[in-house]
Amino acid sequence: MRISELIAVERLRLRFLTGAEHAHRTVRWVYTTDLLEPARYLRGGEFVLTGMMWRTRPEDSAAFVASVAGAGAVALGAGTALGEVPEDLVAACRVHGLPLVEVPTETSFGSVTEEAQSVLLQERMAALSRSREGLRRAVADVAAGADFPEVFADAARQASTTAWVLSCTGRHVAATGAPLPPPAAERLVARALTRPGAFHTTRLSEEGPAVTVHPVRTRDHHPLASWLLVRVAPAEEDGETLAELLSLTALARSRAEERTESTARHLEGLERLLDARRPDEAAALLDGSALGGRFREHRHAAVKALLLPAPRDAALLGRVLAELVADHPGAVVAGGDDPLALVPVPEGDTAGDGVRDALVHRARILEGGLADQRLALGVGSPVRGVSDLRGALTEARHARRLAELRGGRSRVIAASETDSHELLLASVPEEVRTSYRDRLLGPLLAYDRDHRSDLVATLERFLAHSGSWQRCAAAMHVHVNTLRYRIGRVEELTGRDLSSLEDRVDLFLALRLRD
Repeated sequence: MRISELIAVERLRLRFLTGAEHAHRTVRWVYTTDLLEPARYLRGGEFVLTGMMWRTRPEDSAAFVASVAGAGAVALGAGTALGEVPEDLVAACRVHGLPLVEVPTETSFGSVTEEAQSVLLQERMAALSRSREGLRRAVADVAAGADFPEVFADAARQASTTAWVLSCTGRHVAATGAPLPPPAAERLVARALTRPGAFHTTRLSEEGPAVTVHPVRTRDHHPLASWLLVRVAPAEEDGETLAELLSLTALARSRAEERTESTARHLEGLERLLDARRPDEAAALLDGSALGGRFREHRHAAVKALLLPAPRDAALLGRVLAELVADHPGAVVAGGDDPLALVPVPEGDTAGDGVRDALVHRARILEGGLADQRLALGVGSPVRGVSDLRGALTEARHARRLAELRGGRSRVIAASETDSHELLLASVPEEVRTSYRDRLLGPLLAYDRDHRSDLVATLERFLAHSGSWQRCAAAMHVHVNTLRYRIGRVEELTGRDLSSLEDRVDLFLALRLRD
């Protein structure tokens, strides 16, 4: 309501003492106080009522008005039950451009508050009705295929709320205004991932506004592939408005998942065709997909992913991979249980480092939601056209295997990093690697377990110092003779000669398979 509407209520007998030119200002609430500096209790938009009990000297008027005006109040109502409104209060209101209204003795502050609350409640109900109708129209628009970010922004503004929709990696999906700063968005989602499915309230920064964070639930909801609705915390939560916004966002999320899954199903046979060396059929499949002819025109990197242990929902990995590459316009995900992403690479990025760095960044944000799982990602070299895609796919698979071997909550390996012995290890079947490791290290591990010794650790340090007795003993803070005794036991138990380069290499590889 406006100040003029309150003044117009005849039974209240209110009148302006100064500031009538600001009668159009909007009153959000009525607040009564007799504190000298009440700013900390005001949020802006209030019609402040006071009996002036705070005034003990003329200078108090300037302090009081400065506090009220500085907090964003729109008007001041002074009661005359204790006497006339002093001129120093009128002068202070003129200085700050704050309308001053006289409340006569026969009018109680309760009457003014009751009248204002009645009008404000009616306005609130009318606004809620309009916003709900707008939200329902927005849901229908999204269902019909309208642009979600634009529809969401309009719907949230109509509901008089400031809100953002974030993906589980901190990517902005929609907002009422400017996007959140990336660090703030990523902190919000990282915290939400550690408490999956839970609504909570937090702050964007130490001095920033409080916000509420709501998980957006869809049919196949999982924290690692979900969206979040973030709102500036309202003074009073309106359950229906929140429910409508969540429904709108959940519908948009479901539509996005359907589009991703539709593309994945269309390209499900791509890897099989590439492995079978049928490039013409693979090219035809790509041409008929969402990529169209873009794959021939631009370089793309192949990305393979793995969640360990495998999730019960076999489709989850595809949704996670789709989210990880969503920062790259034109990226697509193919396949089902073992998906493949094709990510466009800018011409200046010859090695695909930008794709790798983006995956590293997004994967780390997801770590809070991995719980007991691990995420391994392999990135192949960028290629143009289908003829080289089979090689890039092979690279991505080996890089993924190397990421799996290296461990860590999340690990991303690019093809350029697979030029060492680790590439060879990654290409060897699991049962062969396990057998090799156990044959060479099994006796040492058993001896350490039975005798509480450190032969395996000693072997690692010895090889790390290239077999130098003096440097290794110094690094381990033991006598050279002690080191010689331990290495002698290693040679005796393994049947290997550590003065032989070949035997050193064998044990070194076995140790790497243990990592």
